[in-house]
Amino acid sequence: MCTSGGTTIDWAVAALLSALLLAVVNITDKVIMTGMGLRVRGFLLFIGLQTLITVIVVAVVNPFPAVGVDVYVRGIGVGLMWGIGAPLVLWTLSREEVSRVTPISHSHPLLVVIFAVILLGESLSLLESIAAALAVGGALLAAIRLSDAGQIRLSSSLAYLGIAVVIIALAQILLKTVTDDLSFWHAMALRSAGMAPTLLVMNLRKPILIELGRFMLSPSNFTALAVDAIAATAAMTLITFAIATGPVSLANAFASTTPLFVFFASVLLARKTRLLGNEALGRGALVQKLTAAGLVVTGLAIISLA
Repeated sequence: MCTSGGTTIDWAVAALLSALLLAVVNITDKVIMTGMGLRVRGFLLFIGLQTLITVIVVAVVNPFPAVGVDVYVRGIGVGLMWGIGAPLVLWTLSREEVSRVTPISHSHPLLVVIFAVILLGESLSLLESIAAALAVGGALLAAIRLSDAGQIRLSSSLAYLGIAVVIIALAQILLKTVTDDLSFWHAMALRSAGMAPTLLVMNLRKPILIELGRFMLSPSNFTALAVDAIAATAAMTLITFAIATGPVSLANAFASTTPLFVFFASVLLARKTRLLGNEALGRGALVQKLTAAGLVVTGLAIISLA
């Protein structure tokens, strides 16, 4: 780039586009399962096949380098953990509002920080502690519901999402040890190498394969799956570019805005279409979900910048 201003715009736009595309992925996941009728196991089979293709493409285009066996074991271990966490996330997403699920599912960077304190002996500054409290508060606010009698209750399905977030956070810590020895793309391919067999073993059944095949025969359904896969790949590419060319902290702060994009997009879709029929659009619910998303985004942004 010719000027520092141009470079700044480039990485910032890339990070924001990554957040926007991740919002597209979250909403498309929800629409595919609840609006178009693909059951969770059929969707997981699709993801398993997609990640298997990813491994093959990376291995052919850019063969894996010679590194210690332990690096490959850790990389595949990351994938195994994602293979356990992803079904829990999708199962919850199929039953809950996407605008509630996203602030919780995207709070895993906060747990990475907390686990780093517990497992690696790192310390938090006062500002980081406040940020952590904001993000935790936002995630809890997204999880609670108020009954007509004013009673607070937690959805049982969101408890499974909490387990998934813990697993994914631990996987991200392990992934960091892999990227010390391998490129980002090789690390992601190893994650796919662990994730693909996990999902295929759980979901590669004749009835599920037939269901997925029939689902993909519809042009609109096939397009939705293609958009989902392309958006996920593009988001990963953009955030990698943003981190590589700009300040890591600012890039991550920009990328953490996904829950806000999901909130506004889900409200728009729920009002204009029937694709997100279970989204609560009452004033109280909207204020609650927007506040939850805002708290999570603010907390994650502060942690990234601190």
